[in-house]
Amino acid sequence: MYVIAEVYISPSTNAIIPPFTSKVGKTLLGGVKEGISVSPLKKGGKYLVKYSNLPTFMEVEGGEIYSFEVGGKSEDVVTALMDLQERKVFNTTWKVEDVKMREAKVERKDFVEVELLTPALLVDPFRKDRKKRFTNAFFVAFAVNFMDHLHVPREDYARIATSIEEKVREEPSIMEYAKVIYAGKEVVGIMGKFRYTILEKNEEIFAVLENALAKGIGSSRKNGFGRVSIK
Repeated sequence: MYVIAEVYISPSTNAIIPPFTSKVGKTLLGGVKEGISVSPLKKGGKYLVKYSNLPTFMEVEGGEIYSFEVGGKSEDVVTALMDLQERKVFNTTWKVEDVKMREAKVERKDFVEVELLTPALLVDPFRKDRKKRFTNAFFVAFAVNFMDHLHVPREDYARIATSIEEKVREEPSIMEYAKVIYAGKEVVGIMGKFRYTILEKNEEIFAVLENALAKGIGSSRKNGFGRVSIK
């Protein structure tokens, strides 16, 4: 079962943070953990991201409540949360206020809409390449999720990718591109709303969508890229 734990935190003082970062959550968890993804900070239900090709920083306010999400299989998320504690990040101390966990559940229906909430970096499912793909093709958008859920390497996934397309049809979608500065470098990702008709109600398809809901899509999911909502 895939789950999402939302961790509510507050900084002790005002602080400046980068325009896109999951470092606050990772630090409070005691570092990078296996099997999970950590989102950027959220405020009022929205991720705190500044889209620009310039290193524009953001300010958080002392005493205000922010949150970040930890997603993955239930056992991996629980293990990660065991190391959660108050720590100092970006020159302020962050206090843990609350943790709420929910199942990453996708309704079994014929039509799904996937909204990209942070830029997604879609990998090439056929070859290892630094260049990313910009498409809503289901077998590309969810390639990392299939490989993660099925525990298969890229070479094995490439052999089944076309059979996946037989089970899903892409519908008219909204696609756009966004630039963010991450770790001092400009990164271009895909955003929008991807719509699909599920032609064959295969349980594997829905499990992969739940993997995406919990952990994001594309590469650098651990760093908060590719966060999605699914309805």
